[in-house]
Amino acid sequence: MSWPEICLAELLEDIQPGFASGLNIDDGILQVRMNNVKPDGSWDWSKERRVPATTRQLAKYSLQSGDILFNATNSPEQVGKSALFQKSDEPVTFSNHFLRLKVKKSKVDERYLIRYLASLWKKRVFENMVDAWVNQATVQRDSFLALKIPVPPLAEQKRIAAILDKADSLRRKNQQAIQLADQFLRAVFLDLFGDPMTNPKGWDEIELKKIADIRSGVTKGKKVDLATAVTLPYMRVANVQDGYLDLSDIQNITVSRNDAEKFQLEKGDILLTEGGDPDKLGRGYVWNNEIPNCIHQNHIFSVRINNLNKIRPEFLSAVIASQRGKRYFLRVGKQTTGIATILSEFKPFVPPIELQDKFMVSVNKARTIKNLFASSEFNLFNSLSQKAFAGKL
Repeated sequence: MSWPEICLAELLEDIQPGFASGLNIDDGILQVRMNNVKPDGSWDWSKERRVPATTRQLAKYSLQSGDILFNATNSPEQVGKSALFQKSDEPVTFSNHFLRLKVKKSKVDERYLIRYLASLWKKRVFENMVDAWVNQATVQRDSFLALKIPVPPLAEQKRIAAILDKADSLRRKNQQAIQLADQFLRAVFLDLFGDPMTNPKGWDEIELKKIADIRSGVTKGKKVDLATAVTLPYMRVANVQDGYLDLSDIQNITVSRNDAEKFQLEKGDILLTEGGDPDKLGRGYVWNNEIPNCIHQNHIFSVRINNLNKIRPEFLSAVIASQRGKRYFLRVGKQTTGIATILSEFKPFVPPIELQDKFMVSVNKARTIKNLFASSEFNLFNSLSQKAFAGKL
């Protein structure tokens, strides 16, 4: 089925960037910030920020039901994260990280459009239209508004959006099952090893750099000699989730043979996302050779244990992801900008290997459950999305 492709600019009634405010006051106006929008487009209001706003600002920046918030400024891999705003009982504004999109309802359904934008973010399309500096990026508005959107009739748009909404509901239920598996593992961890913050059982504590090698990954865009280069699959930030891998979209990269060897992943490597913020370093996964000859990008660190008879990767990953790791990264992250240094000086505790192997029994059970639910949710939703926007649903 062939649908007309229309520039995004022609589908929008209005596009408006938000405003910055460094203040947080109890009687202020609720403002949507980056941490209020999850990667899947759902909302998280656990961290509220209330800012002062004038009558003029309220008129200009208030959100209405059906508005789309598009993340236009952040780390390159986060640009494009979006959410659909629903009705609120109080005024809500939005920060300068977002663009507010108001659709022309006679041309496009907002639920259809945000699903399409989410599919582009999944493919990292927006990374190709940013002006980046340091660890920040800003989408090029002209490139963004020039995006070609497949636009079926409104009735078909609504049908597609309804189907994807139902599939998304199933996906979120699967995510709840994954979270329960994680809660089970944390309970087993506490029972076997005690509170990771206080180490009440007095296990030895060793700096990470003394028991593991910490490596950054390959940088995109490096010039290579195509005559000798090789093309390999690689892990991106989008692939490494908290305790599981999203393998629904694996991309390739062309690198030198030296980089191919240098950044090759091996079974047992702990993958940790840089995340832009030190307190997000706990997001990781133990590599199990899921994809042959795979390397990783520079926004992901690989932690390779140098003595597997001393510490198991799954146990070390659990310590890094625990409150012991998260609080450490948050504390020292304010003192230095070197993520690799922060990692290397972290001190995990190291109990007897026999006790770690006992923990591994529960890890393997939880992994089976998580992989089952993760693969089913991503495969179903992504398959439906691809069919939907290709007119094959």
